Amino acid sequence: MTTLRRQISLSSGIALAVGMVIGSGLFGLPGLALQISSPQTAAWGWLICTLACVPLIWIFAVLGARFASAAGISRYVEAALGQRAEYGVTAVLCGTFPLSVPALAMIGGSYALTAFGIEPGRLLVVSALFLLTAVLFNLSGVRTTTLINKVSLLLIVATVLILAALRLPDLITGGRLWTAPDFTAMHPASLWKVTVLIFWAYLGWENMSFGLEEFKNPNKTIKQVYFLSFVTVVVLYFALAATMNGASIHDPHVNVTQGIAHLVPAQWRQLFSIATLVIILANANAWVFGASRLFYSAGRNGLLPDTFGKLDHRGIPRNALLLLAGCFAAVLIASAIFHLKIEDLVLIANQNFLVLYVACLYCFWKIETGPSRWPLMVLGSISCAFLLAGFSYRMLYPIALLIAGMLYQQYRAKRPGLSV
Repeated sequence: MTTLRRQISLSSGIALAVGMVIGSGLFGLPGLALQISSPQTAAWGWLICTLACVPLIWIFAVLGARFASAAGISRYVEAALGQRAEYGVTAVLCGTFPLSVPALAMIGGSYALTAFGIEPGRLLVVSALFLLTAVLFNLSGVRTTTLINKVSLLLIVATVLILAALRLPDLITGGRLWTAPDFTAMHPASLWKVTVLIFWAYLGWENMSFGLEEFKNPNKTIKQVYFLSFVTVVVLYFALAATMNGASIHDPHVNVTQGIAHLVPAQWRQLFSIATLVIILANANAWVFGASRLFYSAGRNGLLPDTFGKLDHRGIPRNALLLLAGCFAAVLIASAIFHLKIEDLVLIANQNFLVLYVACLYCFWKIETGPSRWPLMVLGSISCAFLLAGFSYRMLYPIALLIAGMLYQQYRAKRPGLSV
């Protein structure tokens, strides 16, 4: 079996999209942002990053509705630039997901340590269990994946509402950092760094592109899913970021990855951490869903061996999921050997996705003919230019992957026995 089934409805799609975006970003990044900046800088980092993402979300919605394929971003590039570019972009994606998903698992693992009093040295072991659980959920089928994310969405909304109510003075104080900012407290270098870090919070919609082949009524549903999920995500992020930023002014204990746990009364902290674990697990579950469809598509299109482009009798890309699990294990082992931190993986993954966003911008400009073509191209280019401005030698990683993928396509094209 090689064809995915269209079984994702509008409500399931929104839950899946929110689940892909919200999770480690919601519960890890407000604290991480405060760890590397001030409350005022963090607040404006959230605002700038959100505004920068608006044209990108619009572009993904347009391209997704037009090219609903498991190849996702790679399909957009293939339509605009040909198969060689498609192979290059797919190679970048295949080298990015194995970094991003373990990073969010490590953020979830940090909460697990807090919830169950586990020593910090066990973080990678707990992260591995996190990833294994997400892979097993995906092996059980699409219905399980979407059900988990619907439950997660309800938990997310309830958690944010409860925290906002419990810490209403902090929410109001944090809101003033946007309405009455002190610009003298912000420095450009710090603002750029925190904005790029926060960009992690908005990763997920590009991941959604790999699941669009399974949407019912894609021409109508896909755009609705992108826009409704974006509004939902922004409201939730800003409510929690304002609460955290306001609390940070008088309580520096919140300036850590699991800092949100410090907003909760001590007697509720363990219960809150467990709820957070469930939400981040749903986030990992959604990301594994998208990544497995990418690997499946890469097998179907020839970048990976064709065994990874096959489905089992239930329509699940089992072989692609198992390959993905192996990649996750390799990254966790490398993290242990080279002492990689969460922010290291986050920044590299963010950079790679930004490079891919630039590719999508060009594809949109080349394919689109409507009145939105030039405004979105200009706004999207400004957003990507700002977010990419401070990366240096790290750019060699996605460039190397891009070149490797394109060279492999050229090699296949010259081999008569290989179909391209």
